[in-house]
Amino acid sequence: MNLSPKLKNLVHNPYFHITMVVLLVNATFFIDSSLLRKGLMLRFSWLDGLMLYLTDFGMVFFSILLAFVVISRRHWKLLALLTLSLLFSFEITYLLKLLFQTPRPYLNLDLATIPLTQAAGFSFPSLHSAYCIGVIPFLPKIFKERTWQIIGATIAILIAYSRAYLGVHFFSDILAGGLIGFSFSKLAIHVEEQYKFTGWFIGHIKSKLELRRQIAHLISGIILVFLVDLKLMTPNLLVIILILGLILSITYKLRPIPFLHEILIKFEREEDLKSFPGRGPIFLILGALISLWIFPLYIAKGAIMVLAIGDSISHLVGRYFGKVKFPLSNNKMAEGTLVAIVLSTLGALLFVDFEKAFLASLVAVTIETIYPVKLAKYFDDNLLVPLIAGGVMLLLS
Repeated sequence: MNLSPKLKNLVHNPYFHITMVVLLVNATFFIDSSLLRKGLMLRFSWLDGLMLYLTDFGMVFFSILLAFVVISRRHWKLLALLTLSLLFSFEITYLLKLLFQTPRPYLNLDLATIPLTQAAGFSFPSLHSAYCIGVIPFLPKIFKERTWQIIGATIAILIAYSRAYLGVHFFSDILAGGLIGFSFSKLAIHVEEQYKFTGWFIGHIKSKLELRRQIAHLISGIILVFLVDLKLMTPNLLVIILILGLILSITYKLRPIPFLHEILIKFEREEDLKSFPGRGPIFLILGALISLWIFPLYIAKGAIMVLAIGDSISHLVGRYFGKVKFPLSNNKMAEGTLVAIVLSTLGALLFVDFEKAFLASLVAVTIETIYPVKLAKYFDDNLLVPLIAGGVMLLLS
């Protein structure tokens, strides 16, 4: 079919697509319940297990697969861009959940018999959908082969659809979440094409030890929280990892281990290499483990999130953008502390209410900022921050 030039431009215009999805979300609000009921006709016993697996573990294994492909091809700029885009869309989606506070479909008496499983938190918009559909604009950059692009998009859409299939989301939740994820990814790609900011970012990572350390701390801490949330990481497993880490650290001091040595020299301070190899990750695991032992699970996850975000962001923002020294601290900047409190609050909001998230972040990050460096040699801040944050949340419970 031949289209006029104006119509062709309209069809290929991303703003047109976004407008159509927004209109579709609004229209879907009015028929959400009937759509879920009609969806029962598409359920099959052999498909139930697959959908349960996709909704519980699909995002994890899909993420691992994409990360493996990107890392194996050494597309570091793409990895940074994809990670930042998905983190932003994830956080925005969660804040919208708190804003709208839409109940899950099965809390409606008319739909009470529909769900095949249940989910915590609010319904609108869908986090699964925001994440998975947010990956789709990156697929042509990850895979050159059209076949793999189609397979990747199909997996992403199936994971998003599984939420409605199982009855834990309305279709409007999925459309809205997908719109957020897709839009943020398109925006990130557009900004990168215009300003090439990931080149600057990667260049600094390669040349700055502290930047590498703090980013590694941030990413590993956030991954740890979500592995705990998905029940893929347990206290017992953390104990095993901690023991193995201590054995490797002691062995490395006696005789450097080739592969481990290559990793440590990229992420470890020289003094720690000599005195306590792997100090940072070992104390991160220990801090998370103690938090899981002594606090309720939801508080422990919030406390670990404050640890992951607060410590890293205060260093990064303070070092690169700080101008004003924080009172009572000789080496920390006020800008870093303020941004760390804000972002730690947003991270902890995934697991606790605003009051607990904000006050825990405020107290923990402030104390970490003025914490003497000399004391940190004896009581690491990877232990201090989650214990303080978790203690504040517990007192407010």
